[in-house]
Amino acid sequence: MSAILGCVHFSQRPVDPRAFQRALSLLADYGREGAFAHVDSSIALGFQRLDISPESVHERLPLVEEGLCLVADAILDNRDELCDRLAIDRSQRAAVPDGRLLLLAYRRWGRDCVAELVGDFAFAIWDAKRHCLFCARDHVGSRPLYYCEDKWRVLFATDMRALLAFPDIEPHIDEDPVASYLFWPFDSHEVDFFTNIHHLPAGHWLEAGPAGVRLERYWHPEAVEPVRYPQRDDYVANLRELLETAVRARVRTHYPIGSHLSGGLDSSGVTLLAAQLLHEQGRRLDQVYTWSPPIGEAYPRLEEHRDERILIDRLCRQAGTECHYGTASAEDLRHFLNRDMAVEGTTDLFEEWPVMAHAGGRGTRVLLSGWGGDEAVTFSLRGYPAHLVQHGRWLSLLSLARHRSGGLRHGRRLLHFLWQQGLVPLLPDALYARFSPFRWLEGVEEYAPERFRQRFSDLKRRRMPAWREVSGPSKMQALLLTNGHLSARMATWAHWAAPHGLIHRYPWMDKRLLQFVLGLPPELLWQDGEVRWLYRRALGDLLPAKIAKQDPVNERKRQAISWQGWKELARELTDNEAASEGCEWIDQHVFRACLENVPKTAGPEAALQAVNLMRAFRVWKLWCSYGQNNKQRQKLAFPESGLTAARE
Repeated sequence: MSAILGCVHFSQRPVDPRAFQRALSLLADYGREGAFAHVDSSIALGFQRLDISPESVHERLPLVEEGLCLVADAILDNRDELCDRLAIDRSQRAAVPDGRLLLLAYRRWGRDCVAELVGDFAFAIWDAKRHCLFCARDHVGSRPLYYCEDKWRVLFATDMRALLAFPDIEPHIDEDPVASYLFWPFDSHEVDFFTNIHHLPAGHWLEAGPAGVRLERYWHPEAVEPVRYPQRDDYVANLRELLETAVRARVRTHYPIGSHLSGGLDSSGVTLLAAQLLHEQGRRLDQVYTWSPPIGEAYPRLEEHRDERILIDRLCRQAGTECHYGTASAEDLRHFLNRDMAVEGTTDLFEEWPVMAHAGGRGTRVLLSGWGGDEAVTFSLRGYPAHLVQHGRWLSLLSLARHRSGGLRHGRRLLHFLWQQGLVPLLPDALYARFSPFRWLEGVEEYAPERFRQRFSDLKRRRMPAWREVSGPSKMQALLLTNGHLSARMATWAHWAAPHGLIHRYPWMDKRLLQFVLGLPPELLWQDGEVRWLYRRALGDLLPAKIAKQDPVNERKRQAISWQGWKELARELTDNEAASEGCEWIDQHVFRACLENVPKTAGPEAALQAVNLMRAFRVWKLWCSYGQNNKQRQKLAFPESGLTAARE
């Protein structure tokens, strides 16, 4: 994967080549193999190249050909199928890079080319004949892409820093997402903090021309075709084939490959399949990475069924590789909190920082992740009990409830399961809000000033879509896949990984695999008294029996880091008396009171409160970086009464 940048002036005004090159240079972290640009009067496209796949060494972007000019941050995983459909001779395919395939696909199918692509991509094509710019991002947003528009120009880039480098792009913060970020501390999705810079949503394309910008969603997980076979074994065999296809496509590199391993089903399946497929090629998985700390005095060994590190060690021996245990510290947390979330996103998984540094130091260029498995491939039961209620399948519902609650002797648990899982998702929104299983997440400290909360009171009724349980597992899966938390993490990790010369790849997000899983009969979620039955059967020869994620040690470590970070923030900001003065987005009295009231010990409750406190800290940092621009802007908008009067 690489990085792309573009500037199109529809007014025919020439692009300033020096300004464009300065912006392109800010993407240098993404391109260890060099920077390349095409500037032609009012059109400029740039590319920073990082080789990953075998074909990427042949990539020569920007690619200019017959009125089309393309730049792409892409790895295509269905190359053979595309080559067949584009009539490319087998003897020539090894020298055909993904950029050329994209250009040929666009020439053949136009906008509809995105439906034919499988892989991780963000690309842009200037179409001189139609006088328009076409951009697209893959179905789950594995690669980031941002754009900025005005009446006569469109800019796009892999990283917002390149857009902000243009001298006339002034950063102004949209206070609506700031308020939402404070009100809902456990929501996670891609956020546009700048009023004039936007992310291209996952599964969307964009077309820009003199008449303006048009966005359209092209991937619809809620509308996949049903998958029906006569025998259960047919589903198992087809899932195994697709799992292997997804992993095989993502180990197509000559560089060292690492993999995340948490002891759960998703990462274990990815790691073991990757190790097996690489072994067949005479290669090995370079190393696996876990966020859990090593067994030692600080975090001693627990009982085997509660300590994922024991399982991780066993899986590493099976995969023929070693594990690098988590080294994240409060210093990593502080480093993360001081970074610019308006540019990098709001994902808070700072434990990945030392993983990237270690992997990059080994020359690793691909880190495999099981992220996204819970949403589809290893999906559990969300929406299924309500589906059984809706279809009047009472015996199946009772059998499921009995198993999940521990038997009929646990009557209260059984009734709670029937109510919470079977009936609550069917309630109207107003009643659902009252009985939502996520109500407990609202009991955390609020840091926004009263006046600020009142200005955005409507946000209290808005949450990310996935907080709403719905009836039907496929509907729930589609909701999760389009919720935005997946693309948010992927975009942030793409930015963080660039300086280390590596990328993350997500096999369980393969589009072919998702379309299969989304089309399955709901009954396959619960078979033989076992949840995730299909996945377990498909990988039964690799996965240990009764594998399940158990990470109390990792939770203790994260709680300890949060607590230590809280103490260090309190020390840092107490020494700086003016720390939160003048910040209109944070109630400084509440903020300081919480900073000074550090719990005596780490624990779950302290960690919960720390989440919101650290969000408030990041908002304060946002104000320090951009707040004065907002204040000046509002003064200009209300010169007769001033900012305070205008807001009152």
